[in-house]
Amino acid sequence: MEIAIIITASVILILVLMIYDHRRMKKIAFDRGEADICKYARSFDYRKIDTKIMREVWSEVQACLAKYDGKPFPVKSSDLFKETYHLDADDLDDAYLAVANRLGINTENPEKNPYWNNVTSVKNLVLFLHNQPKLHTT
Repeated sequence: MEIAIIITASVILILVLMIYDHRRMKKIAFDRGEADICKYARSFDYRKIDTKIMREVWSEVQACLAKYDGKPFPVKSSDLFKETYHLDADDLDDAYLAVANRLGINTENPEKNPYWNNVTSVKNLVLFLHNQPKLHTT
């Protein structure tokens, strides 16, 4: 009986936390307004940074997040994965690998990248991917 009470209380607590987080993200989304990839792109030096990487990271991060009133989350380059999105390391790894695979970016030896262990924001993910070597196709 005690185990059932503990399990029920845990489930209720998890649901409350999920609802709170959904409302928090919804408030951020509504405060920001429409998703604007142009504003996002201008936050980078787009003459030096691969715009395909910028666009793919934008899309992938939006895919990781919920839609609010059917609209994608308005991603900013300054958004922090842990603090803003509450994404864990596995979700970040999945986003990194998905973008790298789509764009033919080598994922080996990431520790040689100057952004290694510094990918805390959307911008840092773009810069990390930009500094990884491309795969050579034959």
